[in-house]
Amino acid sequence: MKRAGSMPDKAAELGHLLNGTRRPLGRALELLSRDARRVTRAFQALLRTLEPRRDAYASLLAPDLLPCYTFLLAEGPLSASGDEAYCLAVERTALGLMRAGVPENHAIAVVGLHLEACLPSLPGIAEARAAARLTSATQWLVASAYCEGRVEGLRRLDDQERQKLSGDLHDEVGADLVVLKLYVEMIASELARGRPTPLGPKLEEALALIAHAIESVRRLTLDLGPAFLDTLGFIPVLRNFVRQYSRRTGIKVTLVEPASNVSMPPGHEAALYRVLLGALSNVAKHARARRATVTLRRASNTFFMVVEDDGKGFDVKAQRPDHTFGLNAMRERIRGLHGHLTVRSKRKDRRRSGSGTRLEIRLPLRKGAIL
Repeated sequence: MKRAGSMPDKAAELGHLLNGTRRPLGRALELLSRDARRVTRAFQALLRTLEPRRDAYASLLAPDLLPCYTFLLAEGPLSASGDEAYCLAVERTALGLMRAGVPENHAIAVVGLHLEACLPSLPGIAEARAAARLTSATQWLVASAYCEGRVEGLRRLDDQERQKLSGDLHDEVGADLVVLKLYVEMIASELARGRPTPLGPKLEEALALIAHAIESVRRLTLDLGPAFLDTLGFIPVLRNFVRQYSRRTGIKVTLVEPASNVSMPPGHEAALYRVLLGALSNVAKHARARRATVTLRRASNTFFMVVEDDGKGFDVKAQRPDHTFGLNAMRERIRGLHGHLTVRSKRKDRRRSGSGTRLEIRLPLRKGAIL
């Protein structure tokens, strides 16, 4: 199957997939529209058998495809003019599920459940086959929407991170270099005039500025993602970062390493590293924590990374704007590798003595793994 890009391309591909099924598909969609209440009730019952969380159940109800089918029937069952409208409706539904945090494999499975709910209303084999063909095409559209959503999310993330890096370079390294230039010009001017003023204090201040600029460049280079992951290895790089972070912030961080060596694709290592940077950066900026723990482990074909702190906690459902960028950036990275990121946090009050935040990442180690 060729990859479709624009909406007209997708509509053309959908038309190709439905070729030869238009007449029985039209009969099937008319039968389903007459039996819409039963189909919707059956679909809801099938979803309940999965025992989803209450918030997840509300999101999974979105792919009730009966309203989308009306676009295919708008110009008559043999017309392809409604294909583009159908593609757009499915894409909007899929992106809504993605924003709600529904994994791609769950969204695709729910489309299959909708077909199961429809089958009792389709007594003819030809109509059932046409509905199954449409379901396959719809699942392809859902997968395509998720893929394009991830790509767009990563593109926005790259743009945001470039802007942040530009700002950091300007505010830290740029400021140091401007002041350093002034000191050097003052020293050069005094030397040119032959003044006997002691130069030692100015040279010491200039050296301090150089040392600070070098430290800033090193930190910003690490933030970009270390080029030495391949040479030093994932765990040694994390050890080094945790050690430097603890020394710089005063927060004691414990790294719990996996029981055995874990081999991961470079993209997985880089994503986990960047997520760890973001998580511990949030701890330093917002948590008021004294301790944090980073736990790494593998279970079957899934790699887990858990970051916990003993800070003040926060309301996950009502995130402050200064939390939003970091958490969204982490989610986009992990989602781009078909993984999951969950955040739990609790605040200290009179009834609960403990407080803090727990961030858990689950990342499949092989393509196609279902979490």
